[in-house]
Amino acid sequence: MHSSIAVALAGISSFATTAALAQDADPARQDSVQGQLADIIVTAQRREESLQKVPVAVTAIGAEQLDQLRVTNIRNLAGIAPSLQINTQGLQSNPTIIIRGVASGTSNNAVDPKVGIYLDGVYIGRTVGSIFDLSDIQRVEVLRGPQGTLFGRNATSGAISLVTAAPSGEFGVRGSVSYGNYDAKRAKISVDLPALGPLSVKLSYLHDEIEGDYRNLLGGQTIDLRQRDPSFGVQRIADRLGGRNVDGVGVAARLDLGDLTADYRFDYTDARATGRAMQSFGVIPDASGQLLSPIIAFQPLFGGTTNISTDRLTTVANATSTEHVVTQGHSLTLTYPVSDAITLKSISAFRKFRQDPNVYDLAATGGLRFTTAQLQALLAGNVAGILDPANAPGPNDSIFSLLTSRSTRQKQFSQEFQLQLTSNAFDLTAGLFYFHENTPATDILGIFQPVANGVVVDTSTVGIIPGLPVGPLPFDINGDGVVDAADSNPSLDSIFGSGITRTRAINDSYAAYGQLTYHLTDTIDLTGGLRYTIDKRENRIFAVSGGQGGQLGVGDYKVDYKKATWAAIVTWRPTDRVTAYGKVSTGYVAGGILSGIPYKPETLTAYELGLKAQSWGNRLRTNIALFYSDYKDLQTQNFINGRQFFNNAGKASIKGFEIEADLVPVRGLTLSGNLSYTDFDYKSFILNGAEVADIARTVFTSKWQGRASAQYDSPDMAMGGHISARVDARYRSRAPLVSTPFFDLAGNVADLERYAFTRSYWLVDGRIGWMDMPLGRAKASLSLFGQNLFNQQYNPFGSPVLQLVTSYERGRTYGVELGVSF
Repeated sequence: MHSSIAVALAGISSFATTAALAQDADPARQDSVQGQLADIIVTAQRREESLQKVPVAVTAIGAEQLDQLRVTNIRNLAGIAPSLQINTQGLQSNPTIIIRGVASGTSNNAVDPKVGIYLDGVYIGRTVGSIFDLSDIQRVEVLRGPQGTLFGRNATSGAISLVTAAPSGEFGVRGSVSYGNYDAKRAKISVDLPALGPLSVKLSYLHDEIEGDYRNLLGGQTIDLRQRDPSFGVQRIADRLGGRNVDGVGVAARLDLGDLTADYRFDYTDARATGRAMQSFGVIPDASGQLLSPIIAFQPLFGGTTNISTDRLTTVANATSTEHVVTQGHSLTLTYPVSDAITLKSISAFRKFRQDPNVYDLAATGGLRFTTAQLQALLAGNVAGILDPANAPGPNDSIFSLLTSRSTRQKQFSQEFQLQLTSNAFDLTAGLFYFHENTPATDILGIFQPVANGVVVDTSTVGIIPGLPVGPLPFDINGDGVVDAADSNPSLDSIFGSGITRTRAINDSYAAYGQLTYHLTDTIDLTGGLRYTIDKRENRIFAVSGGQGGQLGVGDYKVDYKKATWAAIVTWRPTDRVTAYGKVSTGYVAGGILSGIPYKPETLTAYELGLKAQSWGNRLRTNIALFYSDYKDLQTQNFINGRQFFNNAGKASIKGFEIEADLVPVRGLTLSGNLSYTDFDYKSFILNGAEVADIARTVFTSKWQGRASAQYDSPDMAMGGHISARVDARYRSRAPLVSTPFFDLAGNVADLERYAFTRSYWLVDGRIGWMDMPLGRAKASLSLFGQNLFNQQYNPFGSPVLQLVTSYERGRTYGVELGVSF
């Protein structure tokens, strides 16, 4: 169905779509051609303001730039704004979003994101449900630093706000169709319908697919999870890894009833994707590694595949199935100007997503061949039993060092009432906010999990001693002369912590907030903001596996938190072209219970100095921010000996700077760039009972990050249209893949430590095309594009799951794009 829709849409697009803005020339290009920079309007403070006058560290990306950079979802924003880093955690639906060193990305439904994500003013409650593809994004704003006094939910890191285009009320069609290597097909179309009285409607559609870049040696085989949970069924292992097939639909409607305006938004995304290929740098030399190492050593005898290499592999054996995620949302925004000075607004929204059962070979061991009987022999130190032909693996027998399979859903409702007041003396934004979510989840965790003839074995009924029942035994098996509790045959589940975790998180958040800006003089503003939040969190645990690390068992657990956060800003505008500000703000993320692990809220106090300036006849724009953050009780996730640890790490300080600049040196040429530095320093970090602050590091976070781009738009040619060319280069310095160094059992730094960092890298993208060619009453565009042009091999994600595993991102992609608008 996806392919047929894409083909049909391609036919439509050949005469009715475009990648550029519709009928009107892009204002940014117009100003560039005239030798000036365009003014950028943002809503970073919940009201429309010039980017250069708002005392907030914010980056705004408009529709034309989003198209040129081929941005369709949040994942594509990595590196566009300073201090913003985005990685996928193997699974493409689960991002790690990092702003100023504070990371958000835990997939568990009991942990709130550290980065607030908003779609048309609506808060997105779950990280997994935030990677929806949108066909008609008008603007993206990336706000850096704690949020809360203006936005719906608290966040310690920052916020990403996506705004979709409103209907115009006039008929118009625009879109694009493209084809590239890896059989990549993408098409999008937006149709503005003529107004019907007070009602205006816009419809949009997106299709995006690309073939996986890794061939999977296990492709076509099956994994039967029904012994663990019948609802997970039989999963088919994907033939290729790293691919996706996405359809997205959007509806925007505006009802103009005079003073009252009603804006309705609907979005729907159906995404099927396979996770990135996983490979291993080697076994971690801890207690669990002592068991995994001999299993790997025996693989040449049994025909298994280890996926171990210190270089990027071209094919892997990963027992990974296709992940299916469906996301949809409805929102209704009512805006009523009581007077020229007072505006009332209501934002009501309902959203939900569904992640169907899937299996992801995070530990890269689905290709190991070993049987339950061999595992029992290994635990007993019986080498002869391992080599016994009667115990040898068959063609569809295997063992996972770590099997992870997940299914989850979420439904959320939010309601916000907002008051905006504007006067010569002061501006006020105040509101009330309510958020409710219900998110059930089921996780299957298998540590040293045998698979017999494609069936995941329920090892809760398999003891470490073969041939004996699990549990207490009626005879003296340990030879101490008595029959007591020590005479038992523990199950493999109880030894390794495997099993089912089934939970339901029910969260409610209530808040009142306000921010007042007092115009002390014509050049000085004083701003104060305050927010009071009540979080009520419930976690129902129906089953929990030992490997989740939970301290609490089955039960219904409720916790409440109350917190006041605030912000204070002094803004000085000595001229219309210069804004300087000093800001102190606080952020908070609620605590809760993750799979039986209680954890506390985290808090952050941020200090920031900023300077925004426009000069050289509005041809140069420079924004600078210096920041220092005091971070307490930060929530961190770690894995030790195959078990999860979720901790409040203690204390840390974060300091750094950000520079953004745009320059129009000559007519038609725009040079842009940013540079950021983030130094994250732990002051205290207790992990598994030990103080590790001196050696701890923040995973996936680069200290240095930069971006440079150049775009040239020629004057209009005699035959119509103009030539547009753009090149973008993004840089990230090396980043740690694990939170602490690797040590062997003797306490020495392990040789594996040399691979515990991703190397620094540059990614270069380019695009050139003939834009706005006359085509009757329409305009056409034709362009060539390329991403990662120098085929950089980089691995921004890794995890210490018995082995140090990693995933490499896709190499060079390129293609051609056609568009027409009228």
